[in-house]
Amino acid sequence: MNLFLTKSKIRSFALVTLFFSIHDMAQASEHQYLPRTSLAGNKTDTLQENSITTDSIKTGNMSTKELKKAAFSLVPSSYMLQYAGSIGLLSAGTGWDYGRHKQWSTDFLLGYVPKYDTDRAKLTLTLRQSYTPWEIKLSEQFTYHPLRTGAYLNTTLGKQFWYKEPDKYPNSYYRFSTRLRINIFVGQDFSYKIKSNSSYFEGIKFYYDLHTSDLYLVSGVQNKYLKFDDYIGLALGVKLQIRRK
Repeated sequence: MNLFLTKSKIRSFALVTLFFSIHDMAQASEHQYLPRTSLAGNKTDTLQENSITTDSIKTGNMSTKELKKAAFSLVPSSYMLQYAGSIGLLSAGTGWDYGRHKQWSTDFLLGYVPKYDTDRAKLTLTLRQSYTPWEIKLSEQFTYHPLRTGAYLNTTLGKQFWYKEPDKYPNSYYRFSTRLRINIFVGQDFSYKIKSNSSYFEGIKFYYDLHTSDLYLVSGVQNKYLKFDDYIGLALGVKLQIRRK
């Protein structure tokens, strides 16, 4: 009987010991697993952070490139000098050539008008838009543009010129502004490409334009006695194209 109780106690003690051993092992295993999970999570978070950082750098680089491209497009691509054209005896300015084949051009010019029989010389400002639809290659260096056309706005600086007639004149006494002229033109040009890759300019363009203004055109239509050259003018110019690097 005593032996049976002793064996029963031993069996109970062994079961209790086994239970707590399994419990301790489970807790130890859980503790060992959690750090691994945390480590894996840290690695995942690190990879995600690296990915976000890389994407941010790429986005920043793209933004920088786009900004540089936009800033570069604001830099003039040509300089020009022009004789006559109803914008001054001599005019000088700068321009921007653009389009797939550089067929569009926007120019800004400052003109000089001698005083002639007036009190003083004058300055003019001109904004011109040109379009050259096609070209003909004459050789490796020479190109001919059979059509050059467009329009430009011209204003003469000075207090004696006005956009709207002063009150001292009767209503509609002057039908046109004395300060602002709207002009249209048509012409041709020849361009020469410079071979040297180290020169500042990549080409030279010579052009001529036949032009008229809103005032001259209306005067020519209304006054039949006027000759063709009374309301059609001639302009000659040279354009230096800057090498884009």
